[in-house]
Amino acid sequence: MAREWRKALIRAAIISSLVFIFLALNISIWGYFYANNVFSTLSGISPVAALFDQTSFIYGNNGTLLKVIHGEINRIPVPVEKIPKHVQQAFVAIEDERFYKHHGVDPKAIIRALYNYSKEGRITEGASTITQQTMKLYFLTPEQSLWRKIKEAVLAVEFERRYSKDTVLELYLNRAYFGEGAYGIQAAAKVYFNKDSAQLTVAEGTLLAALIQAPSSYDPYINPAFATQRRNIVIEKMIAQGFITTEQGDEALKAPISLNDGREIESNDSYFTDYIIDEAISAVGEEKVLKGGLKIYSTMDPEIQHKAEKVFEQSDLFPSAKVEAAAALLENGTGEIKALVGGRKYVARHGFNRATQLARQPGSAFKPVAVYVPAFEAGYGPDSIVSDTPFKVGNYEPKNSDEGFYGQISIRTAVQWSRNVAAVRLLNQIGIDKGYEMAGKLGFNLTDDDRCLPLALGGLTRGVSPLQMAGAYAAFANQGVYIKPHAIKYIQDPEGKIIYSHPEGTAVMKASTANAIRDVLRTAVESGTGCRAGIRGAEVAGKTGTTELPDTPVFKGLSGNKDAWFVGFTPRYTAAVWMGYDEKDMDRYHYLTSYGGNQPADIFRTIMAGAMGLSAEPAVRLQDVQAQEDEQKQEALNKQVDTQGKEKQEPKKDDQQEQIKEQEEKTPENTETPKGDEKKQETPKGEVQEQDKPEEVPAKPPIRENNEEHKN
Repeated sequence: MAREWRKALIRAAIISSLVFIFLALNISIWGYFYANNVFSTLSGISPVAALFDQTSFIYGNNGTLLKVIHGEINRIPVPVEKIPKHVQQAFVAIEDERFYKHHGVDPKAIIRALYNYSKEGRITEGASTITQQTMKLYFLTPEQSLWRKIKEAVLAVEFERRYSKDTVLELYLNRAYFGEGAYGIQAAAKVYFNKDSAQLTVAEGTLLAALIQAPSSYDPYINPAFATQRRNIVIEKMIAQGFITTEQGDEALKAPISLNDGREIESNDSYFTDYIIDEAISAVGEEKVLKGGLKIYSTMDPEIQHKAEKVFEQSDLFPSAKVEAAAALLENGTGEIKALVGGRKYVARHGFNRATQLARQPGSAFKPVAVYVPAFEAGYGPDSIVSDTPFKVGNYEPKNSDEGFYGQISIRTAVQWSRNVAAVRLLNQIGIDKGYEMAGKLGFNLTDDDRCLPLALGGLTRGVSPLQMAGAYAAFANQGVYIKPHAIKYIQDPEGKIIYSHPEGTAVMKASTANAIRDVLRTAVESGTGCRAGIRGAEVAGKTGTTELPDTPVFKGLSGNKDAWFVGFTPRYTAAVWMGYDEKDMDRYHYLTSYGGNQPADIFRTIMAGAMGLSAEPAVRLQDVQAQEDEQKQEALNKQVDTQGKEKQEPKKDDQQEQIKEQEEKTPENTETPKGDEKKQETPKGEVQEQDKPEEVPAKPPIRENNEEHKN
């Protein structure tokens, strides 16, 4: 019996071996001819010289040529022998430590990646070699598929059979993207250090190697701490792999990051053209965009874009020189981006774009998304009554900015004066899931941690960008149809065939809901917190948003803001404006005292009026709005007295008139530490009425909303 089993096992092994040999032979034959076909243009000459780009063109919405792109965008090819050995080794250390030992594909890395995947249940590390990455960059599309990985591996093995490791590195280092618009090691050395790649030190070379994985995230101009941390990892790997000595490594670890501030740009580049290129690459792949001879027809309106950029040059619209801002303007019915400004000054190609890459909490500007639209969907209306009275669930107790309460008020009034407690109560009543789901439908990528009551006040884990906010509000003006904001109408290949077109819209709410939210947001602009956004001769609706300084030791004892927003729309256009400091520039002497209802609203009005060809003068007198708010407070107080039979404490009078006067005089941002007691994040304890307690509220630290209009 044992002999029979032994024979069966031998037969199975022989058959398996023959099948494996047969498959391997066929794959080898196919791979040989496939690689020959791909590499046919390289025969007999240097692959670096043979790989050239076809020029692509970007056009504005009026057909005017905006920009010419080709594979040498800020790329200065340099021979591998001109790149210091320690710079080459830095990339090998962090990207492919067995580069000099494998033959294009690294079986050990593949086995290690598969093992970690089976252990963790997710991809924790890649298995692609530098050679495979080079093949993908030059010969393949960015699609994620098994078939592409097979092609990549076949090409990598065959390429290394034909060419040296130095040739692979030369191709890789001349093609890789380093952020800030720099393609290739020579351009990166110029952009970041204003020197040739041949002059790069160990510390500088390791920084550039650190950028490869995620150029935007590790951009040393924007995130110096992250960049330094990643650079140090590269240095430690070089020490461990014997590329540099411990002494050399220690010296590099201690070296500060000293960057070049004289970054040069082309006059025809802008935050908008950067985004068009990014969107095109996402749609059809980097190789086709940079060397595919494409015609990219964008949504940019050059006239509106120019006017928006000019608005950002008006220093009187900003509280200080270091305060940053960003704006996105869309056409409601199409979702087309007409203007995009990612900062007050465009300083580098493909640098940090605050209009699209920013991730900041939106404050009260998120209330329509997470509270009022889902409430209207559930049957509430603008005149439905909500309660602006003390409310507490667990440790979370939201507060209004004036520390007072209006009592029983309409949703219209709650939106008009941006009442925090009323918004949180209403979300609690309709259910957190309804707000969470509506935010997802309107283009926001939330996390499970966002499924909690602070969602009502824009307390988000990851934050949002102006483009996302504009896209959501545009649905309010578009009868409830959400169209993902896009910068490209369509793309043609060299033969004129359309290979990409913009996305279609999706109805995410009832038309009656869109009408209701437009109605209350008009009130907020006509006679509420957003009055400064009003435009003479135009119907404007919108919402302000402001978030306080974080409760950290850096800002202990200070009263101020981190972010200020205004998002609004007219019948044709929607625009979102953010104002604040970059994270790296915030400290005890640099923070906002602005709020969403003043300078962001002014910028919105000026940009929107320019797009519509109207006067940018305010439509409403601020004094009239103040008088109306005082009257509203008194009415709310009277209602409390009539309903409960006893007089309630009147909400505290604020100093808004003084603040309005201060803002109208355009005083610069504070440069000295304001005096005053620390604004505590924890709210006073109090009982919660039984009907206000949900069965379960997800735990999350409360995020205080300084909604905008009542604080100095």
